[in-house]
Amino acid sequence: MADNVQKITASLNDGSILCSDNQGAQVKIGGGGPRATDLLLMAVAGCSAATLSALLKRDGYQISKLDMTVEGLRGEERPRRFTDIYVKYDIRCEGLAPAKLEEYLKLTEEFCPVIQSVNARVHLNYVLNG
Repeated sequence: MADNVQKITASLNDGSILCSDNQGAQVKIGGGGPRATDLLLMAVAGCSAATLSALLKRDGYQISKLDMTVEGLRGEERPRRFTDIYVKYDIRCEGLAPAKLEEYLKLTEEFCPVIQSVNARVHLNYVLNG
């Protein structure tokens, strides 16, 4: 498979969808598992956290805390897609000024492939050393 192709498989199984990646990890969607829309918000959280932490580590910062809340605002009309996604980072990072964190958040938005793939406005916010 080409390096730029990422593939998962999905199968209907007892009222839920079982998805597997090429490494064997599985996620059950629906039927007691998270909804697909929840997984999308989780993907935004995971990807943006990984991107932000990699950028900070690259520049010598040490994160002592990184918690996030991600909220998706859905439209009223079907398909009720996310129109806005709000990401709030609660971060502790010695020596990191708010203006510098804002620069890192702009880079996170630019480099996070999940954020770049979502057709919604994704808003990044933070609490620093709170």
